[in-house]
Amino acid sequence: MRRRSIQVGAGLAAVFVAGPIALTGCDGGSSSSKVVGPVKTAQPVTCDAAPFGPITRCENFYTAYWPTLKANMDALYKHALETDGGQLVVWDWYELSPDLIKAFTKRFPGIKVKTRGLNYNLSSAIISAKATGARNTDVVSGSITSITAMYDQGFWEKVDWTKFGVPKEWFTIGAPELLPDSINGPLVAYNTAKVKSVPTTWTGFLAPQWNGKIAMSDYEAQDFSGYGMKYGKDKMVQLIKDLKSRAGLTVTNNPGTLLANGDKPVMINGPLFDPNPKLAVSPVDTENMYVQFSGVNKYGGNKPAAELFLLWNAYDPDWLRTRMTDKRFLTLQTPFPGLPESVFQPSSGVLKRNQAALFTAVRNGWTIFETQANRDKYNELIKAADDAMGK
Repeated sequence: MRRRSIQVGAGLAAVFVAGPIALTGCDGGSSSSKVVGPVKTAQPVTCDAAPFGPITRCENFYTAYWPTLKANMDALYKHALETDGGQLVVWDWYELSPDLIKAFTKRFPGIKVKTRGLNYNLSSAIISAKATGARNTDVVSGSITSITAMYDQGFWEKVDWTKFGVPKEWFTIGAPELLPDSINGPLVAYNTAKVKSVPTTWTGFLAPQWNGKIAMSDYEAQDFSGYGMKYGKDKMVQLIKDLKSRAGLTVTNNPGTLLANGDKPVMINGPLFDPNPKLAVSPVDTENMYVQFSGVNKYGGNKPAAELFLLWNAYDPDWLRTRMTDKRFLTLQTPFPGLPESVFQPSSGVLKRNQAALFTAVRNGWTIFETQANRDKYNELIKAADDAMGK
């Protein structure tokens, strides 16, 4: 369950250029740009609120908030073109996909996107660029727990997103500079050709009929941290040990292959990415649900471009409609559920299956969301789960 907000691409780092290129600026440089504030100040409006777990859904977002937000994005676009030659640098776990970049640069021609996929080296690369004065990523992203070190070291620029038109009700889980863009959490995938349903509790997998049928990657141990939040660290650690000893849990680097061919018809993971219609996905009680956030890197070279990209990726209605319906984007994360319910209705394919499972967990009260308040406790549990898994 990779904690990432933006669509993955394949291959090595690449540069994608669209539209006319401004020949000013350079790839390197130690100076960071300035954050651009809103040109249109958000007027007091009332969120047409509907609770979704700890998240407030604003059903009137696109009528009450979006006009202000869109005007500010148009202004950010002009500043982005004038900063660092219009270059936007995005480093993440994986590089951005060419299709995503084309969608963004079609909407905002002239922005040149440079992307790198750094996997486990992401944080060290950002820290190293700051230390050496090299051109840094403009964007930072992740969940509250995964960004702990980077956030505490001051890499997240203090942007007040509410002044751009983002509802203040969306900033009750994370810090004010953390822009909520999606939701994620552990799910159980299963091959319906082999099993018709799966338990909805972690302890249910200790029953004899599941012995030898379950697989997961070692980095998925974090999936049990919600159980630890409810029942305590010791019981969580014992659960992991029992799954390995009593249920014959297979820890492997290719659980998806074993799921698809039926050798291990149950996989503990995050969202499902395989469109195989025989594969289903189910929520589990005591999920460590988390919102994924994006932000502006304090040491980035084109902060207006970062602000523009993040707002577009999280909230632009045309882009979200494409994400919900175009098969090229169905492995993207489920958008932030503070958005109107109508945003999620056109979802299709594997995205629809993931979305339904995650939303069921929230509506059933099975989730314990990561927050700024419980961040350190969650990090402690995640470490204990990794240790128990033998990572």
